Amino acid sequence: MSLSVSVVAPASHTDPRLVDDAVAALETLGIHAHVPDTLQAPHRYLAGSIQHRLDMLYAAYEDSRTEAIWAVRGGYGCAQLVEHVDWSRLPAKPLVGYSDITVLLDQCYRHGLPAIHGPVIKDALRLNHESSESRTPTRRQMLEVVDLVTGIKPTGLPLHRHANSTPETIAGPVVGGNLMTLACIAGTSCQFVAPPHALVILEDVGEPYYRLERALWQLVHSGALDQAGALCMGTFEGCTSYGEQSLAEIAAELISPLELPLFTELPVGHGLLNRPWRYGALGRIEGNTLEFPTG
Repeated sequence: MSLSVSVVAPASHTDPRLVDDAVAALETLGIHAHVPDTLQAPHRYLAGSIQHRLDMLYAAYEDSRTEAIWAVRGGYGCAQLVEHVDWSRLPAKPLVGYSDITVLLDQCYRHGLPAIHGPVIKDALRLNHESSESRTPTRRQMLEVVDLVTGIKPTGLPLHRHANSTPETIAGPVVGGNLMTLACIAGTSCQFVAPPHALVILEDVGEPYYRLERALWQLVHSGALDQAGALCMGTFEGCTSYGEQSLAEIAAELISPLELPLFTELPVGHGLLNRPWRYGALGRIEGNTLEFPTG
């Protein structure tokens, strides 16, 4: 099955040669990525000024050849765009990405637009890796994005119940994303607030545990998780601990006043495993699986 997508760069700048290589790798899977010549106009570490990135976002959504909008990478910059976007101009094409793109995924959900938390375009570079251990999961995840865009029912995601979680079934909209990104926008006009009964997924990369604890504390005490139904921890690639206490134990301590069930080891994040899921879709945790019963 083929798919045509518009490539966007709403956050940090990416070496154009890497974009070209990633697009070529996606072509081997039948994914045709349309990259405008003016995709990036580097401004500091950003892919362009706010206005340039907005113009490219609108152009991507308005491209009649494509079925989805796919971000090159995350990094930094998406929060700068939120107050400037005319959401009424955007058709119902799903935006795909993660990391800093989390901000736009959440805004799409709030404005009734589809979004998919999943690999970015640059991740397709792993399709050319010499090791099948890198190529195989990357190929699977890219094709799962195609399935989600084209309406194929997603498969469940495995997870692990923490000691504070009881065996009952928990259901609600699946939201969340990068922990540091969500913590940094707390108190702003685009702050993250979990909807009622939400299954909140959090992940991160390269952060020491004390910074992750600080970020989660910020979410808890800003009220972002007050209405949530569960916290689901994805991967925390390259995050360094102090002592022997696990990150799950730290999280359980922080969310204990909210009495939130905690789940861990979800294959979502900056590591090799980053299974895609529809942002805001109804999810159900049953046993050791996060299912998406409505497809």
